[in-house]
Amino acid sequence: MKKRLLGALFALASSFVAHQALAADGGTIYFGLSGEPSTLDSTINAGTPARTIRLAIHRGLVNYGPDGKLSQELAETYDVSADALTYTFKLRDAKFHDGSPVTAEDVKASIERITAEGSKATYRSELGVIKSVETPDAKTVKLTLAKPFVPLIHYLALPESAIVPAAWIKEHGTDPNATPVGAGPFKFANWERGRELTVEKFDGYYKQGKPHLDDVHYVFYGDENTRVNALKSGDVDIIDYVPWKDAASIEADSELQLASTTGPFMMLQFNTKFEPFSKSEVRQAISYAIDRAAIINTAFNGRGTPLFGIAIPEGYMGYSKEKANYFSHNVEKAKELLAKAGYPNGFEARLLATAQYGFHNNTAIAVQAELAKVGIKVNLDLPDWSGRIAKNNAGDYDLLVAGTAGDIADADWLSNFYYGGEQLVRLNNSAHFNDAVINDLLDQGRVTLDAGEREKIYGQFVDRALEQSPFVHLMWRDQSFGLRKHVKGFTNIPGFLTFQSGITIENTEVQ
Repeated sequence: MKKRLLGALFALASSFVAHQALAADGGTIYFGLSGEPSTLDSTINAGTPARTIRLAIHRGLVNYGPDGKLSQELAETYDVSADALTYTFKLRDAKFHDGSPVTAEDVKASIERITAEGSKATYRSELGVIKSVETPDAKTVKLTLAKPFVPLIHYLALPESAIVPAAWIKEHGTDPNATPVGAGPFKFANWERGRELTVEKFDGYYKQGKPHLDDVHYVFYGDENTRVNALKSGDVDIIDYVPWKDAASIEADSELQLASTTGPFMMLQFNTKFEPFSKSEVRQAISYAIDRAAIINTAFNGRGTPLFGIAIPEGYMGYSKEKANYFSHNVEKAKELLAKAGYPNGFEARLLATAQYGFHNNTAIAVQAELAKVGIKVNLDLPDWSGRIAKNNAGDYDLLVAGTAGDIADADWLSNFYYGGEQLVRLNNSAHFNDAVINDLLDQGRVTLDAGEREKIYGQFVDRALEQSPFVHLMWRDQSFGLRKHVKGFTNIPGFLTFQSGITIENTEVQ
C-alpha cells in the first residue's frame, strides 16, 4: 500500500514537472537555413534566409501574421481616408533594442530612407507614391499619397518596410553591413560569417510574454543533404527548404514533423526580344506542349499541383476556374500554333537553369523532354546559382526556369512580373516584355477603389496575359519546413507568404 501511494505521488509529481516544463519559457533553437544572407539591410530583399532572420529582429507598422492576414504591429491602429490619399497611424508603446522608444520620427525616417532618390530599397517604387510623411505628435504618423494606391498597406507589411531608429539611420543608414537595431522579439547578438548568426531574446518586446525562447542560432547549410541530415541527427531543430525528395522520410520519422504549404510556383520566362519567342503564338505553343505532371513527378517527387493558367491563387482578384485551366496539355494544339508562327518543324533554343539546385535542374530536364515531342530541340545551360543570376540579369538566355511567389496578399503582386519597360524595376525586364494594354490595366488596378470594378480590371488583365503569355506557369509547388517534434508554435504561413514564416519565431517554444 505504501509503495502504491509513493508511486502515485511520484507519478503526480512527474506529471506536474512535465506540465511545468511544457509551459516554461526559455531554451535555444538551432535553425538550419538554406543560405547565408549577403546583407541584413532592412530595406533590401536579399532572399528568404535574410528575411527569416530579419523577421526575428524587426517589425513594421503592420506585418503579415501566422494566418497570412495583416497584423497591426508597431501601429496600434490606422485609418484610411475615403479618397485613399491619407493614411493615419497611431503608434503603440514599443522600444527598440537600444532602449529608445519607437516614435513617429523613427517611422518618418524609415519611410523616407526607402523612398529617397537614389535609394536601393527593394520597394522604393511602390512606397514612392507617398508624397509626404507628417508627424503631428510622437505617436501619430500621417502619410499623404500623390494618388490612390490600393495595395499600399500590403507593401508596408513586408519585411523590407521595417521601422528602425532615426538615430541609427543617421549613423549607419548607408552601411549594408551595419549591426541591425530593430523593435522585434529578438536582438542581434553575433554573426560568425560562413557558419551561423545568433539572436537573443529582447526583454523589452511590446508583446507581453513573448518571445518564449532565450536565443536562436541560424546555422547556414548551402548543401540540402547536409541540412536534412542535421535535422535528422538533432544538430538543428528546424530547417527551411526541405528538399522534395526528403519530405516523405521526414513525415515518416517519429521524431520529426513536416510543415508544408502550397504557394510558390515554377515557371518558364521567355526572352521576347528575338524570334522565335517574340511571337506570342510560340509562347502559347510551349504552354500547351508541356505535360505538367511530368515536371511534378520528375523534379518534385509528386509534391505539387499543375498550373494551366496564371499563378493566381483561388480567392485572389483575377482568379477564375475556367481561366485557371486555359492551357491544358495539348500537343496537337502546340504543333498547330508553331506552324502558324512559321515553325512547322520546330527550332533550337537555349534553356537557362542551374545545376546547383536539383529541382531547377530536374525541371529543365523535364521541359527539354516535353518540348522535344513538338520538334523543339532544347540545349540546357546549367551554371551555378550566381552564374544563373548573372545571365538572367543580362538577358543571356532564350528561356529560363524560375521558382518564385507573389510578394503580397493582393493582386498587385502581378505588377512585379508583367509591367513592361522602365516600370519593371526589380526583375529588370531582361525578358524585354512590354505590353501597353497590360501596363494600363495594372495601373488601373492600383488606383481603383471599388472592389467590384477592381475585380473586373484583373479579369481583363488575365485575358490579355493569357493571350500574350510572357511566362509559362508550370505548377504550384509544396514548400516545407522540417521540425523536430519538441518544437511548437512555429508556423508555415499559407500560400505566397510562406517565405515570411520567420515572423512566427516569436511564438516558437521548445518542450
